[in-house]
Amino acid sequence: MALILASCALVSAGTASQAMAAKAPGGKGPNGKGRAASKAGQLDRSFSGDGKLVVELPAGGGGFGSVTYRLPFEFAPGRIAMARAGGGKLVVASNQAVVEYLANGRPNPNFGGNGAVPIGEIDGLRFRLADIALDSQGRILVAGTTSTISELGMIGPPVPGPVPSTATIRRYLPNGQLDPSFGTEGVLKTDLGAQPPSFEGKAYPAAAVGVVGIAVDQADRPIVTGSAVVEVGLCAPSQSRFQRSQAIVARLADNGALDPSFAGGGVKAIGGLSWLGLPATTAAGALSVGSKVDPCPRGGGPEAPSVLTSLTGDGGIDQGFSGGGFWSRPFTLISDLTVTRSGKLVLLARTIELRHGDWVESAGEAIRLRRNGSFDKSFGHGGHAEVELPRQSALAALAVDSKGRVLLAGTLIRQLPHGNQSQRRFMLIRATAAGEPDDDFGRGGRVTTAFGRANIRATGVLVDSAGRITVGGKFSGPSTGNGFALARYLSGK
Repeated sequence: MALILASCALVSAGTASQAMAAKAPGGKGPNGKGRAASKAGQLDRSFSGDGKLVVELPAGGGGFGSVTYRLPFEFAPGRIAMARAGGGKLVVASNQAVVEYLANGRPNPNFGGNGAVPIGEIDGLRFRLADIALDSQGRILVAGTTSTISELGMIGPPVPGPVPSTATIRRYLPNGQLDPSFGTEGVLKTDLGAQPPSFEGKAYPAAAVGVVGIAVDQADRPIVTGSAVVEVGLCAPSQSRFQRSQAIVARLADNGALDPSFAGGGVKAIGGLSWLGLPATTAAGALSVGSKVDPCPRGGGPEAPSVLTSLTGDGGIDQGFSGGGFWSRPFTLISDLTVTRSGKLVLLARTIELRHGDWVESAGEAIRLRRNGSFDKSFGHGGHAEVELPRQSALAALAVDSKGRVLLAGTLIRQLPHGNQSQRRFMLIRATAAGEPDDDFGRGGRVTTAFGRANIRATGVLVDSAGRITVGGKFSGPSTGNGFALARYLSGK
């Protein structure tokens, strides 16, 4: 039954989801076992009736697009982020709203009155979501970048990217109300200590910063990663404008102020990098992934490799990590990062290869590192998981469950039997803690889920306290607008 969430005009397309639902896997699995032998990988029908949920966002969400960011901080319209909450609940956020679902897939009536709270544009400013995080008290942090809608840069030709712009972080109480003890009535707008950039040799009147990621440490202090523009100028000989940026990481106190015990003032600039994202906290500090961006690319070359950096609890570079605090490999991009209970690091990495004159990214693989940044050779082949991917598929996110099994979520494009049409499906792969395909999960360690003729792209995966696995991503279809799709799976034993 369709449900309208009046506060932000979200529409739950649960009925349409059921009508388009693929049947749960049945018959015999890859080991010849009957369906009753293992339910791992089956859709969890206690979630929204059929294991799937589609939610339509109100107008203004932007086109389908790729749910990624344009470096250093401009996010594509329609970005979706999700996080797990206590009691099996799930929080999903977009540029426009924050929604919370109960474990059964229904909107939480105790959150915002009907399960949702709007974000919206304020005073001619545009908000672009970066990431969300929950602390131990169940408070929700929604982080992104705020910039003007009508004008970019100084008078004259527009400057690429939102200049000026500010980091914007909202903190909500578990009931969906803004937390008055954080920032100004629950909203923090800050330049994160960044200085205004120079604009073609002249001082710019305001700072230009953007958020790429947010996490919460063991003391409930927010860790914010992103980028600050240092200089805007003209590339020679093209005369196109460029932005040279500096990677930054900040730690906030409980009230949103910069934490002076971190890096001597709350903010640390990471030399040699243009941006930082994917923050993950550890017992000793934090990890983050970034890259160096050429402000005036000449074209034809591969994208700069990702750099994984490790910080100590006081904001210093962890010199014991990978022999100097930084881990990187040529032609390797890191798409996601998680930390296991034992402190090992699992990366979703892509390699870039030159094929027929074009640089092409691989579909992705899981890599596990030890705490010191060395390859964990007990995982897969020399630290690389041995997972076979089907053609026309790509991985986007990873998670690790309580047994150390690695979950890889992505999108599979399947050609339909009639005409030249294709269908995008969620794809979920599970590898054992040793990095091998988990034959007890789905078929040969893999399951796919269709949403009819909808155009979907998986962007995240979470595991709740009961071991259930949720894959989420962007959604658009022939009879619905832009929105997000969720599918929850059983983990078995």
